Amino acid sequence: MRRPLVLVPARWARVIEGRERPGLFAPRSLLDSISRAGGEPLLAWPDGLERARDLVALADAVVLQGGDDLDLRPFGVPDVHPRESHPPAEQDAADVAVSRAAVEAGVPVLAICRGMQVLNIVLGGTIHQHYEETTVAHANNPHDVDVVPGTLLERLMGPGRRGSWSNHHQACDRLAEGWLLSATSEDGCVEAMESADGRVVAVQWHPEVDAHEVPHQQALFDWVVEQGGARRQSG
Repeated sequence: MRRPLVLVPARWARVIEGRERPGLFAPRSLLDSISRAGGEPLLAWPDGLERARDLVALADAVVLQGGDDLDLRPFGVPDVHPRESHPPAEQDAADVAVSRAAVEAGVPVLAICRGMQVLNIVLGGTIHQHYEETTVAHANNPHDVDVVPGTLLERLMGPGRRGSWSNHHQACDRLAEGWLLSATSEDGCVEAMESADGRVVAVQWHPEVDAHEVPHQQALFDWVVEQGGARRQSG
């Protein structure tokens, strides 16, 4: 039986194999997490919405990975914060296009870190341009998140407080209309959201970092691959 095909918008890199040779990649930990769940990851770099729609039509599920800061100027934010580090505009275009196409098509989606922020702003939510460090260090640091009772995320990860690893300074502010808050950190930062129809789960942390040894992190990848397989069989 064919493995569910999981579309992953690739991440741009300026240096490949130690040389100035721009290329595209995804972290091995992310690809391994998808594979452990029974999925087949497919890296792609669409240059617009139509190509993204074609790719999403081929896929059974989508994982939106993390990366550098989203340039918020196309979404009405006038200035660049000094802490921002942007990838090439093509990266933003690819991620925005796949996010739009995936939601339009109703495919299962797991969005991670930057992927969650892109998804939220594409759907009409807003982003903290710079989330000031508080009692919780969000940059390259492990910390706990509190899962909201009664959510899909609680069903996947279990109730209460869960460990996570984050590396970000942008964060979701106002969620897109109709989307549900499913986890926060101690300082009130939005740590996860989900769609009301149960097709999309988005987390601010990086579950792929320790999914190989932490079942509640691997459960997120198991869910999106399982949902993708069920969608293909029903279609």
